[in-house]
Amino acid sequence: MDFQMTKTDPRFIYEGDRTRHIAFPLGGIGAGGLALSGSGRLVDWSIRNRPGLQSFNGYSHFAIKAEAGGELLDARVLNGPYEGLPTGSPTTRKFFDGFGWGANRNTLAGVPHFEATTFTGTFPVAEVAFHDASFPGQVKLTAWSPFIPTNERDSSLPAAMFEIEVTNTGPVPVDYTIGGTLGNHGCQNGRHSYAEAGGVKSLLLTAADELPDWQTGDVSIATDAGDVDHLDYHFRGQWFDDLNLFWREFARAGRLPERHYDKPRLNRNMFDQPEHGTLAARISVAPGETKTVRFAIAWHFPVGQVYWRPGQVNGETGTWRNYYASQWANSGAVLAEAFARWDELRAPTFAFRDTLFGTSLPVDIIDAVQGTMSILRTATVMRLENGELWAWEGQFTNEGSCEGSCTHVWNYQQTLPYLFPGLERTLRETDYTYNQLPNGGLTFRQIIPLGSAFFPLNPCADGQFGSIIKTFRDWKISGDTEWLKRYWPKVKAALEYAWSADNPDQWDPERTGILWGRQHHTLDMELFGPNSWLSTMYVAALKAGAEMGRAAGDAAFAAELERMGQAGADYLNAELFNGDYFIQKTDLGDKALIEKFDHASGKVGVIADGFMETYWSDEYGQMKYQFNDGCATDQILGQWHADLAGLGSFLDPDKVKTALASAYRHNYRADLKGHFNPCRVYAYEDEGGVLIATWPDGTTKPAVPAPYSEEVWTGLEYMLASHLIFRGLTDEGLAIVRTARARHDGYRRNPWNEIECGSYYARSMSSFALVNAWSGLSYDLTKGEIGFAPKDQGDGSWFWSVGEGWGVVSRSGNRVRLEVRYGSLDLGALSFAGTSARIDRKLGAGDAADLTIGG
Repeated sequence: MDFQMTKTDPRFIYEGDRTRHIAFPLGGIGAGGLALSGSGRLVDWSIRNRPGLQSFNGYSHFAIKAEAGGELLDARVLNGPYEGLPTGSPTTRKFFDGFGWGANRNTLAGVPHFEATTFTGTFPVAEVAFHDASFPGQVKLTAWSPFIPTNERDSSLPAAMFEIEVTNTGPVPVDYTIGGTLGNHGCQNGRHSYAEAGGVKSLLLTAADELPDWQTGDVSIATDAGDVDHLDYHFRGQWFDDLNLFWREFARAGRLPERHYDKPRLNRNMFDQPEHGTLAARISVAPGETKTVRFAIAWHFPVGQVYWRPGQVNGETGTWRNYYASQWANSGAVLAEAFARWDELRAPTFAFRDTLFGTSLPVDIIDAVQGTMSILRTATVMRLENGELWAWEGQFTNEGSCEGSCTHVWNYQQTLPYLFPGLERTLRETDYTYNQLPNGGLTFRQIIPLGSAFFPLNPCADGQFGSIIKTFRDWKISGDTEWLKRYWPKVKAALEYAWSADNPDQWDPERTGILWGRQHHTLDMELFGPNSWLSTMYVAALKAGAEMGRAAGDAAFAAELERMGQAGADYLNAELFNGDYFIQKTDLGDKALIEKFDHASGKVGVIADGFMETYWSDEYGQMKYQFNDGCATDQILGQWHADLAGLGSFLDPDKVKTALASAYRHNYRADLKGHFNPCRVYAYEDEGGVLIATWPDGTTKPAVPAPYSEEVWTGLEYMLASHLIFRGLTDEGLAIVRTARARHDGYRRNPWNEIECGSYYARSMSSFALVNAWSGLSYDLTKGEIGFAPKDQGDGSWFWSVGEGWGVVSRSGNRVRLEVRYGSLDLGALSFAGTSARIDRKLGAGDAADLTIGG
């Protein structure tokens, strides 16, 4: 893998105020992690099976000192300027941090540091160059964790890797010491153990106290430098004694002392600081020479507690066991493997970065994709003991946001199925195994421990049908028809639920292909009557079900699904298109539409009042929380899914293009000056964005419209943008992406954290659809077929990832080459811009297949 990114676009280089909001996630998929700030600080420690945003692990940091001739030249922490508020930034510590306490102490703002930094963020790799004219040398830190599409195990390593490069710019040799200090996370009575094995020096920190299993674990720091000091413990004291004495011991000529305590600590730190330990690598660097020191930090907390559902498993609070605990015995074992396989893990991680960033994809698309796939490295995502993925919608400061791999949110994300398709399939498998009710309905949130309970709300329409469409997509990505046949009875039951007499929401009792009843959805309430948003999801699921049924040998049922799907499509085209866009067709004044559900079984919506009080307004004589004839950004969501999954167009293509153009014209705002938004404010003032819904001139906005209508969600922005691009409206699509990413430029918000209901919100991973829409990717690995129809004409290169491999397809004149850069691709036929060629061989990493356009 000798290909490298030759140039970094200036957009991904952050300096000055653009570094202020950066927190670049590090860690493994489903393993928790931490983040690297724009000035090099280690922040947001989320390693104990729950989010830890705005938190520190004590004063964990890297530091450097320079000596020559036995004299100290300089010493400072590897941090740039303080990014927080002078009066004190939000924090999870109760003492001496927060508003009114000044700069947060654990940022080490009061310790000598560098004057400036240059942060280069190209996920999954970050680099921080430290600048200070008074320091004798140049220092750069490269941070990464293994992120290798299709390689689920290695990409789940609970570790952060650091390469610290030092260049001696002076005229004489300099001895540098690079220290890595690690806090014993959440532990004030630690047992710290230094060890050397296989050239790796490590310090493992765990608790000396007996703790419940869900609090038990350890953290480690290690280096493979040749000459290493180990300060097993920092001074045990009160006030600021530990940091005070550590810095005096570090910032002087000579080696660190070897402090070790054999007895437990009997008192506790008055400011809730953990114990710390330090490893320090010593190197001698000649004038003009550059040397690199490698460090890694790992964590291992095997058992998580279901803290958000206390006492709900036989009167006890449930737990789960992490996947990574089945692979590595402790954090020391994690680091032993990390160093033994450093180059093996690094090469494909950096190759993925260089492949993505080295393509001719528009920089706005690259930015959106790399800025959101970082979510997979955060506490939004967990992996359960057998490797199953389970996820929150996002994260609050110290707890998850909205449990259970919520299908109506995770419906939108398109990153996982293409980069880590095996993990995506676990969502289908657990959905059908643990979430399906006896009547076929799929509850839209998974409860853990898996199988312990069903989520109490009725199935949601978008989540139910999204699960079916995604089963089709995942089948086509994997090519595994036996997998499909194994789950087909579950899929069939999920389809039949739409018209089942046991469906209390009466979606489609007459099998018309259109949803008529009470329909829960991602706006957390219910729509009543036919609407294009949820009925396109239904029709796409019927179409997908017909294809899957035929493959599973259920021809009669497949034929019925085909009939219903066509009937639904005909209705959508004829009755729900108003000449400008697709709508909801309902009579807001018809109270009977909702009265029949007043005493229906099951729980629906996010409601505090009774059902009728919630959905009917006597004052206005209207139903509440509807779209009516408004222009919803999501109006043809099912067609978007169908386009991406290869189901084809069931809506009239001309109407689709018109509706997409109208959604752009009505809902996109280049800026939001003067926009009224009573809801959550994710974009404002001179920022632009796409609104959830609008009511153009000549329409009737309900007195109480659907919730969130005035908000801006990046997940919907990327959905609409990718659909515009897919259907040929590329300028409009790119304008939306450019506007969304302008809000995440480091100066305004973190480029690697797109928020909705909390941080690192999963819906924003709809962004990966932009890659496939731009390259015109098509695939059917049940036949070994892959194709491309790029939106940019002429020569170029485009990233692809499908099945068990990934790489790049490039065009030069009429010559096309598909390269596999990792994994494998069993390729039967390759097509590009209308030309197809039989390949009929399995390509491994380094292999390529060629095609001549028109040949």
